[in-house]
Amino acid sequence: MFNAPRRTAGTSLASSAFLNNSSSGGVGGFDPLAQSTPIPSTSGFGEVDPWSAVPSPALSGTPRREEVNDAELALPVPSNGSITAREGLNQFISDPPSLYLSLADQLDPSGSGYISLASVQRLFLTSRLPASTVEKIIGVTARDQSSLSRHELFCALALVALAQTSPDSSEISIERLSSSLLNLPLPNLSTTSPSPATPGPETSPHGFAVTPGVESASPWDTAPRLNGNGNGTSNHYSQPGMASADESIAEKGYWKKLEKVEVSLIPEKEGWFLQKYQIESDKRNAGALSRRYTDFVWLLDILVKRYPFRLLPSLPPKRIGPDATFLETRRKALKRFINMLVNHPVTRDDGALNVFLTEPNFEAWRKRTKVSTDEESASKRLTPAQEMGIPADLEEKLGLLRDHLPALLASYQKLVVLAERSLARFQAASADASRIALSLRTVGEEMPVCCYRCVPGGGHSCSLCVGVGRGLGEVGESWTRVAEEGEQRAVAILLGNIEALKSQRDLYLAFRDLFIRHDKLSKDSVESLGKKVETRTKKIESLKTAGKPGWEVEVDKLVAASDTDTASINTLLARRVFVRACMWHELAVVFHSRQAAQATLGWREFAAQQEAGDRALVGIWQALKDRLESMPVE
Repeated sequence: MFNAPRRTAGTSLASSAFLNNSSSGGVGGFDPLAQSTPIPSTSGFGEVDPWSAVPSPALSGTPRREEVNDAELALPVPSNGSITAREGLNQFISDPPSLYLSLADQLDPSGSGYISLASVQRLFLTSRLPASTVEKIIGVTARDQSSLSRHELFCALALVALAQTSPDSSEISIERLSSSLLNLPLPNLSTTSPSPATPGPETSPHGFAVTPGVESASPWDTAPRLNGNGNGTSNHYSQPGMASADESIAEKGYWKKLEKVEVSLIPEKEGWFLQKYQIESDKRNAGALSRRYTDFVWLLDILVKRYPFRLLPSLPPKRIGPDATFLETRRKALKRFINMLVNHPVTRDDGALNVFLTEPNFEAWRKRTKVSTDEESASKRLTPAQEMGIPADLEEKLGLLRDHLPALLASYQKLVVLAERSLARFQAASADASRIALSLRTVGEEMPVCCYRCVPGGGHSCSLCVGVGRGLGEVGESWTRVAEEGEQRAVAILLGNIEALKSQRDLYLAFRDLFIRHDKLSKDSVESLGKKVETRTKKIESLKTAGKPGWEVEVDKLVAASDTDTASINTLLARRVFVRACMWHELAVVFHSRQAAQATLGWREFAAQQEAGDRALVGIWQALKDRLESMPVE
């Protein structure tokens, strides 16, 4: 049971319909990175965190390139069992419209028969289809992870035309295409050459022409813009029904004052297998403290009971006999866990969290201290401004996020897998660069030794062989520097890009778990208590009308019970309002700001690291080029 992901408090399997929405991810079972849209489970991470560190395998049914006859696509037979539709589609892509051929010739000027996914993507971006639809089309048609054949491209173009005529992306399938060939229009795409071009006033960054008159605003520009009447429109925080101005202003620039908690492994284990972690905050003067995994579990259980309607991160799973890779992965997850808690505007001030981060003898403190687990609605009261700030259409706003969470989670999981693959490639390239350096040094040393003009024992030496050998040694030295730069770049990707992607994914996971807890814990007994009060009221009236002896005593008991239930109803109604306020605060203030800031800052840092790495490599090769000018040729 220890190897299974732990159950997060307050979660349930049968919680929300959106958890089973397997079609929202866009690519479904055709995506080579994931066999299906991740199915959230009762654990915090479910099946969206690859703890095994093994890349997701390709589908077993995906044929290898050399095993497929490209003259006929391996298309699925329609569900009605007829192969007429399939034969019609194969005939269509074997004799496509002239526009299809023209686009294929532009994308494949060398006539190799294969078009890179990057070129296909640049072309399909001019269709103005949603990215999820384009991703699904490529996933349906591409059997290779790097390119499409011409016939696959023809099928993809037909799906683009179908998608442009059908607003429902769920209808984009081979079966639907097979039945729509007779009335299928030509795809509306730009016929500009798809070769990359320098972005100009009339060219997009992808090399295609941009429709004149369409404003291309920076996605990070939040300055007020002029509308059609010339009036400035402010950003989203000032729109009616959004979060209050005080809350929004308080959260602006939160990322500049983040508290950072470091979590590191303690080499010495407690007993035979209990692993301890060292935690240290940069804003709580408590120094380095040791904590066990069960201490993190205790903290989450307390916070879930106190703040069931707040965004709370999930814990990584537990395992008996974990290896070093698992421990390191869990350490990083615990670091993301605690840093999300200390930077949440509500939980960062919690007493239990503060004790967790500052108490040296935490285990002894837990044994002697009884911690309150009362829900925050029992002690906190909303101000009139906070109550008025809850929008009437809150359920609709939450429903938008609820419907799109599966697609967001699936996309971020694919990004994590791809980033980990990139890391593996960097590490492999660095290792190969080291091997190249060693081989070059060996050649440089052996060349003078085997030369017939060189005298063994340090006598006469051939200047040509010695010079070439020295030059090869300098090439080997440059490859050594390339290997070192590659290792540093791999670490930067690991510490930066991958963790940033996982932090963003953890945010979506936290809201998914919040929906689960809300569906389970927001229910109350207001309606049943109201019926009891109504029944007692009728009984009181009947007793008064009957006027039997002793009716006053009975009426007093009924009135007292009704007063108790009425007080409970008022408390539960106040809790309902408080729960709505919590959900609105988490959506409009916490989630909204962090979703944007984490994505922007993460990719800014990644771009800066890539630029620095590329400049370092350019410097290495430029210096080698200058040194090799003196390397002899004859």
